[in-house]
Amino acid sequence: MDDDDLEHDPWTADGAQRILAAAERLIAAIKVHAESVTSATEDSELPVVFAASSALLPAALEYADAQFDYTGNGFPFGVLQQFADDDLDDADEPDQARATSGVSVLRRHDYGITDEDAVLAAGRAAYLRVSPNDTERNAAADVTHIGRALYQVAHADGWDSLDRLDGLQPTGGIIRLVDQAELLGAEPDEWPSDLFVTHGDVVYEQTNVWG
Repeated sequence: MDDDDLEHDPWTADGAQRILAAAERLIAAIKVHAESVTSATEDSELPVVFAASSALLPAALEYADAQFDYTGNGFPFGVLQQFADDDLDDADEPDQARATSGVSVLRRHDYGITDEDAVLAAGRAAYLRVSPNDTERNAAADVTHIGRALYQVAHADGWDSLDRLDGLQPTGGIIRLVDQAELLGAEPDEWPSDLFVTHGDVVYEQTNVWG
């Protein structure tokens, strides 16, 4: 903490409330950190763990600052300030905090096709639920392959419904959240050619495995 931090107004009701609010945010951040770390495996990329720890640091420092302003003592979390200072020393522009203008949610869930006819039938049934004035002939003309069938099911019931769809066997999946500075806009023609290539830090990752 610098000299400015030494000026504080201790033992006030507002200061106590600030500590309690910072504690709630720190508890929430610790839970997110734990979920991120425990979702990693020995085959996962280590940046997942490092990114989760980096995301936890600001919440710990916020609590330390609130404690210091209230009591004049920031131990034990105050010692973590050195790591934030290291990040600033390494930055080209120290006055700019590490931030992002958005986030990409990348999701991959894999399924084995155990009964293609059942999947096509489910897709046509979903089509008719969305378009009840159409006929079974319309549904059959629309749903002619697996991709279109899965679209219609997701259109009617959401993508998570595929986990319970007759004819599909879920095998594994991953959801990855990545800091993203360049977001997709309203003009698809201006989107990058490979939509799944990202350059930001992974801030959260969840893996699912079905036996």
